[in-house]
Amino acid sequence: MNLICLDIPRKPLYKEKVKLTDETLEKLGKLSALKIPESEKEELKLFLTKVLSHFETIQKIDTKNTPALLSPLSPPLQKREDQPLDFPEKDKLLDQAPQKQGALVKTPSSL
Repeated sequence: MNLICLDIPRKPLYKEKVKLTDETLEKLGKLSALKIPESEKEELKLFLTKVLSHFETIQKIDTKNTPALLSPLSPPLQKREDQPLDFPEKDKLLDQAPQKQGALVKTPSSL
């Protein structure tokens, strides 16, 4: 495979239309349960401003004549019926479970 690099001048995507305030950054910190150190706030505001400006650029793309994407896979995965299979060594497997009830294994709560 040959890779070709074209040196095309591009307009910078970053524009200062979107500005994050200290108040907004504090809200984001609370929502994400992160403690943002004072020394990193300015750098983080600049980074998030750049990210938001990219979304503004993406929103300008005309997608009116673009068909909806039903699946990122081409062709989409084919659905099939589930078919239960017998596990030949089910009893051996159940014997290793610390807690069981009949053919069910009791596990700790995951929530």
